[in-house]
Amino acid sequence: MIPRPRTSSGGTRSGEAGVGPDPGRGTRLRRVVGLLFLGLGIALALNPRRCIDFTVFRTAGVRWLAGTPLYRAEDGPMPFKYAPPVAVLLAPLALLPRGVGAVLWNAGSVLLLLLALARLPRIDPGPRDTDGSWAALALAGPIGTVLFYGQVDLWLLGLLVLAAAAVDARDGGGTALGLSVLTKPPAVLAGLFFLGRRRWRALAVAASVVVLACAVFALRVGVQSLVSEVAAWRGLVERSTLEWVTGPNPQGFPTLALEVAGWLGTRPTPETLALAQLTAVLFFGALVLALREDPGAAFRMTCLSVALCSPLAWRANFVLALPAVRRVVAAARAGDRLSRLVLTLVVLASVLTSGVLLDRTATERLLAFRPWGLLGFLLVVVEFSAPRIVPPVRGATSSG
Repeated sequence: MIPRPRTSSGGTRSGEAGVGPDPGRGTRLRRVVGLLFLGLGIALALNPRRCIDFTVFRTAGVRWLAGTPLYRAEDGPMPFKYAPPVAVLLAPLALLPRGVGAVLWNAGSVLLLLLALARLPRIDPGPRDTDGSWAALALAGPIGTVLFYGQVDLWLLGLLVLAAAAVDARDGGGTALGLSVLTKPPAVLAGLFFLGRRRWRALAVAASVVVLACAVFALRVGVQSLVSEVAAWRGLVERSTLEWVTGPNPQGFPTLALEVAGWLGTRPTPETLALAQLTAVLFFGALVLALREDPGAAFRMTCLSVALCSPLAWRANFVLALPAVRRVVAAARAGDRLSRLVLTLVVLASVLTSGVLLDRTATERLLAFRPWGLLGFLLVVVEFSAPRIVPPVRGATSSG
């Protein structure tokens, strides 16, 4: 069992004499972590051979502004795989030079990471202020991967945290929730967290944001073009996903399920992939709802769900495990042996799959064992070994 840290009124663990740790230490460590990742992100963004996913995003924005198709055969192995309305959000990138946009993109990723670290105590009190920063360092491999490719996962993490923490905001956090769902469809599972907390306004605003993005897209290209683009997107995802999940990179639940089925003699097909993904959604959705009385645990499970339930999940997506790893850091510091083991494994996976110590072939061989997917399930086990913290649920008449 994970011991529950004693907390002071500020959410930090109290010492034996009743005096908590230096409150400024967490801020200082967070700034150091931010500067380290910011320096890395800018250096990678200035390299024209890096941030290739950012280039794909920028191209999508250019195409939408021009009113031309988003999904093209000539894009080869690096097509735009996001839903058509996402191009509306990416359109501002088309107005900037590629280098400037890449720098701002990675800088924004780091800013959203720091905002997530600062706001997490509002959702999940208990760990010290420094625990989130140590969790980010433990996940340096996935974070570095996000910055290397210029991916969207740190933006997604920040949006989910901002949405969950904005209980008293006028929109109840719904704007950030809607943007996160647009960014990646698995984020729709976050709606279960808001449902469990009875935050009806946030859910309504999130739905409105999604509808508005679709409407803006249609206003530029027409309703018929929107329908055609949705069909092209679905066809692209269906064609490319099955090949992806059988490679070394994917780490999500559907890939693990397909591998288990493969041991039993079942070959991956579009039908078995769809079944594996449906199983993942139902499984993690049930876990989030099962923990709904404990908002901290429910949110940690929500982030793990978004990271693990997609067949496209790979090591970069595991930046979303940061809330769960933050709690593991706190429990490991308190002496829990299972948490110390899990934290050690996270650090090892982060280092060994980063591509820094091992060459590409060795890294792919290691990734073929699905270390991040297995660690995700270990984090699920850790969650259900922890004591629950059950505050009163806010009613439907609250501002959230």
